[in-house]
Amino acid sequence: MFQESPVMRIKKVTKFFSPENLEVNLNEDGAEDETRVDTQYPAQYKGQELYSQEEDEQPQGWVSWAWSFVPAILTEMQAESSYYSPQKVKSKEVLCWEQEGTTVEALMMGEPFFDCQIGFVGCRAMCLKGIMGVKDFEESMNRSETEACFFICGENLNMKGLTYLTNSLFDYRSPENNGTHAEFILDAANHKETYTEIAGMQRFGAFYMDYLYTMENTSGKGSANQQDFSSGKSEDLGTLQEKSTKSLVIGPLDFRLDSSAVHRILKMIVCALEHEYEPYSRLKPDIKGESETVLNPEEVASLEEYIPTRHTSVTLLKCTFTIFMAEFNLLDHLLPVIMGEKNSSNFMNTTNFQSLRPLPSIQILVDKINLEHSVPMYAEHLVHVVSSLTQPFDNLLHYCYAHCYLKIFGFQAGLTSLDCRGSYCVPVPIIPSFSTALYGKLLKLSTCWTKRSQIAITECIFELPNLTVQATRAQTLLLQAIYQSWSHTGNVSSSAVNEALMNEVFQTIGCRIVVLLASAVYRLVDEAIPIELLT
Repeated sequence: MFQESPVMRIKKVTKFFSPENLEVNLNEDGAEDETRVDTQYPAQYKGQELYSQEEDEQPQGWVSWAWSFVPAILTEMQAESSYYSPQKVKSKEVLCWEQEGTTVEALMMGEPFFDCQIGFVGCRAMCLKGIMGVKDFEESMNRSETEACFFICGENLNMKGLTYLTNSLFDYRSPENNGTHAEFILDAANHKETYTEIAGMQRFGAFYMDYLYTMENTSGKGSANQQDFSSGKSEDLGTLQEKSTKSLVIGPLDFRLDSSAVHRILKMIVCALEHEYEPYSRLKPDIKGESETVLNPEEVASLEEYIPTRHTSVTLLKCTFTIFMAEFNLLDHLLPVIMGEKNSSNFMNTTNFQSLRPLPSIQILVDKINLEHSVPMYAEHLVHVVSSLTQPFDNLLHYCYAHCYLKIFGFQAGLTSLDCRGSYCVPVPIIPSFSTALYGKLLKLSTCWTKRSQIAITECIFELPNLTVQATRAQTLLLQAIYQSWSHTGNVSSSAVNEALMNEVFQTIGCRIVVLLASAVYRLVDEAIPIELLT
């Protein structure tokens, strides 16, 4: 960087194992194993078992080194042939996470401005080996990589290119690499116009996060620190204008919830819940302070002009969720642990996996999901001030709430089926496309408002312009069969789906398409006849 520039910028591009991939394997105990694996997944993963090695035998990665300080949970110990040989921990991978094109950038100018952007181009999650005694992806199964992959987000790095390195020190086109000054955006308005959701998705593709904090001193008395407002000093109120915004955008994703994926995800949750340490944090009770802050009218007017807030926005684009009929169901061993009813989920009853084809499923498509959350930056002090006022202004009351907006666009659901070749049949629409919105607000520190019974604690508004649900008797029976495959726990494998029912559900839609096409062709021909007669 140039020494004469007062701005400090840190740009860092993080890559693990190779310039493209970050791969982390999760075993059934919830631990992490670092292994560089060729993208030709099945031949390398199948039948492979990792053992902890001595330091002089094999170098450890940073994840393995960090995990060595954590006591093992549910681990399987394997003794050596010699009586005096130490036991070694045997691990069996059940999940694999791959990530491509990761970038982290930070831009800071003292206290008034800080921005951090994180993004990556693509990621996917795959099933490995077996889970809870069910050998669904063992070497003998010969299942394809397409079946193993249950989560895909973003784009392929080979197709996307090096756009994720744009304007970083790894970009040969950046000003720093061409001997010129870099122009920095150091105000919130220009930053918001430049770094939009569209720009973030064009640069990355899978995930983009932008965290921005700005602080402006409006008193003209020089710089001030962040703690002035939170200290509760009335003379400091209104002199600082702080704002924090977090924007997260997740690109097109495909999430397949079959038996293999569901049991692996829940097993990881169970391993995380089975711990003996105290929780990292506890919720503080809403306790009203003994001393109340009283402001004069000028200070109240200054406070009403600007109140620091924290705003968070999460956007999901082009989501596909597929819920398959359960091919095996061992949830009776996992759900009690998650619900806190028991402490152990040990279950090792080796069972051969029998794939069910055709495999019916419920497929949900959503064009866009947007969640926005807004909360006052210094809620405790603000509530104590506003609740002490005789008649607080509506604007001040508005900022004493936590506000949440949920908007869903283009939601639709239908029935489909997966055949032996790994392809889906034409979806049968059950819920046509619709949009909806939900708004809710919750009063912060409700115990401070006990004397104000007229003030609402919570409020909720739900908007649903239209909703249509359509299903024949056969489609209803198939939906019921999918639900029962998950709700009836204890059975290891599902029975075969009635072939006549499947034909009635999925061939009916084919007949409808043929009729619609024939009708469309007839209309075109019918409209073309008068034109030919006129000529």
